[in-house]
Amino acid sequence: IGFGITMDVEDLSYAVLDRDQTTLSQNYTLNLAGSRYFTEHAPIIDYEDLDRRMRNGELSLAIEIPAGFARDVLRGQNVQIGAWLDGAMPQRAETVQGYVQGMHQHWLQIQASERGGASMAGNTNVETRFRYNPDVKSLPAMVPAVIPLLLLMLPAMLTALAVVREKETGSITNLYVTPVTRIEFLLGKQLPYVGLAMVNFLLMSLLAVTIFGVPVKGSFFTLALAALIFSFAATGMGLLASAVTRSQIAAMFFAMIGTLIPATQFAGLIDPVSSLEGSSKFIGEIYPATHMISISRGVFNKSLGLADLTGPLWSMLISVPVILGVAVLLLKKQER
Repeated sequence: IGFGITMDVEDLSYAVLDRDQTTLSQNYTLNLAGSRYFTEHAPIIDYEDLDRRMRNGELSLAIEIPAGFARDVLRGQNVQIGAWLDGAMPQRAETVQGYVQGMHQHWLQIQASERGGASMAGNTNVETRFRYNPDVKSLPAMVPAVIPLLLLMLPAMLTALAVVREKETGSITNLYVTPVTRIEFLLGKQLPYVGLAMVNFLLMSLLAVTIFGVPVKGSFFTLALAALIFSFAATGMGLLASAVTRSQIAAMFFAMIGTLIPATQFAGLIDPVSSLEGSSKFIGEIYPATHMISISRGVFNKSLGLADLTGPLWSMLISVPVILGVAVLLLKKQER
């Protein structure tokens, strides 16, 4: 999942329809050929070839250089260059458009300086610097978010089977004649899976550092404390799923849908919660995975510690008794 969920826009296939075939037109296309973002394919023959290759997905970008390009540039006349983008994925197309515009401006500056003219930027240069993730890569953002995703889904599914299995076999009736309270029964079912979830957390953290190369820059104690609280919330969701279902298949389905969809859509995995609207934003603000993803990214990428993350920790801590309380109420209702 860490390698699969990526927002990096690289290795884009492109080809050129060069109707000028001059040294200057070839110099223009070399700006793309030397970029790590683009991979050059065979030249385009005509418009039919361009349309066919973009339709079948071979090309993401096609550059068309008109006839007389070099002549008009040397004369100082306006020249139009065509850039055809595959807009099937709008966000990706906008990123490619930014790459092409940046390449075009860079080429104009080089041409102006080589011909003795002043730099188009004048005496002012604007440099963009990204904090916390200077290379703007997806792995440092996605790997810390995948850990809460799996830490939510897997323990919830396993815990959901704990109570339902006893319902199917009928052994849960023994609970009704024992002095054990409902909360003690649920905690007894929950604690082994919390321990298993913490083992999973340690293994995933080790993989993040060694295999993915994403170092822990902040307080690992804070991250482990958050994972412990989050494990209680995740297993509590599994108990909640088991309290409202009567078969193992239904419990697993309920646990998967109830954890995976909100975690991927509303918890800030890809889109920030602040950009959501209406009920989706409300779900994102109260969902425990939202706070765990913020903590994980903050510890891995921003060197945050306990003092910086008290808000998300308290939010997760409050959600645990709420989830368990609902599960107890549903269990008592079914007993009646």
